[in-house]
Amino acid sequence: MLRVMTKSENGLELAVGNVIARRVSCRAIRSNRKGLTRSPKQLHAALLPLLKNVASLLAFLQTLIVATTCLAVGDDAMVNPVPRVFGKPRMTPSHPCTLWDLEDIAHYKALLKTSPELKSAWNKLQAWGDKRIQEPLSVPAHRQEADGKWTFTDFKRGYKSPEGKWVFVWDFNTALQHRSSDVSNLGILYAFSGDEKYATFAKKLLLALADAYGHGQGNPVPDPNGYDHFEAYGFDGGDSGMFLTKACSGYDLFYNLLTITPNERSHIEQVLIRPLAEHLKQAKFMYTGHGRWGMVCLYGVFISVVTLKDQDLVDSTLYGLGGNKEKPDGGFFDCFKPSCLRDDRLWGADETSEDQIVSVYVLTSVAEVMWHHGVDLYSYQNMALKRAFDAGILPASTSSDAEMGKLAGVSVLNSYEYAFRRYQDAHYLPLIKRLKPTLVLEVGELPSLFVHYHQ
Repeated sequence: MLRVMTKSENGLELAVGNVIARRVSCRAIRSNRKGLTRSPKQLHAALLPLLKNVASLLAFLQTLIVATTCLAVGDDAMVNPVPRVFGKPRMTPSHPCTLWDLEDIAHYKALLKTSPELKSAWNKLQAWGDKRIQEPLSVPAHRQEADGKWTFTDFKRGYKSPEGKWVFVWDFNTALQHRSSDVSNLGILYAFSGDEKYATFAKKLLLALADAYGHGQGNPVPDPNGYDHFEAYGFDGGDSGMFLTKACSGYDLFYNLLTITPNERSHIEQVLIRPLAEHLKQAKFMYTGHGRWGMVCLYGVFISVVTLKDQDLVDSTLYGLGGNKEKPDGGFFDCFKPSCLRDDRLWGADETSEDQIVSVYVLTSVAEVMWHHGVDLYSYQNMALKRAFDAGILPASTSSDAEMGKLAGVSVLNSYEYAFRRYQDAHYLPLIKRLKPTLVLEVGELPSLFVHYHQ
């Protein structure tokens, strides 16, 4: 459950954070115990400011309890408290059921009244949306030639160079990614406002994208290399994964729109989402290759089949093609092992920090989706996911502003907000304070929680 800290809780959290995150030495407290004698007047003067309001009193009492416990159990126990997961997963019976469910949306709508940051992000997104729905759909125009070839007239197909290498022009991919971002953002606008104009435009986009995909149309084999109509223009597995992530997130948010007809729903699901996911799932490397692009591809299939409520395909993304919950042989459950989740780096299957961050984002997204389906991946394998966040604290929190800006091009690291919500580890707070809030969904970037951890 998403929740907002009250001012009193923020004060308490800050007090605990000062003891834990700054690693206040309890040995110093022990060494000065004999000198802690105060006259009644001195005690009154010291405590009077703390007693003026409940928030300060709670913070003081909590700090006193921490310090007292510290004297009793020693420094290590307080610097490294026993971790646990806060909250309980819930079963979400209907749409939306991926990153957000109705409870999450209600939280954001309530927070919209009190959070200036969320209000600012909302105003910007709404201004964009009001402008976007007045514009053309801008889905790549297609045409079927007399010989059955499916072409996008404004774009150039991939071709082989004289050296035998495939050459693609990436503007086709860019156009499709922009349209999937439109669907996602319009879904958020509809979820927040309930205004059908946003969902109606998003529906038109998905219908036009389904037409463009042309599943089952054109030549029996769209391309001599076995590509579908999109992939022949350079739209490969990673691109499909990113596209499906945003398109399905948006569709999930306006799934219950009353004006979607059965034919329109079938066209969106059976002519776009399912065949694109079926085509993507043929990339077998993604089930056991847990690097960035394998994770992105697998997540594209995962969110598609969660949206379509296809449990058999969901299981294959979680446990691998031949595995199960008790013995996964691939899939996301296979990532909960030391080769991926290690103590010395964010993600063991990737080399660069940017790739590692995206892989952690993907697994965090899976954990959030599964939370809405009654499964707690934050606790799985003795909270193995926490290792990634713990390993990333030092390099992320000590990075220069320039380095953080470079990372922000891929991800703003706001997966740490989700980690803090579940683990409540005060060591994450210095990093969270540096994050720039965002309301939109991008691959490598989750919507911010817009929670003030410090006042």
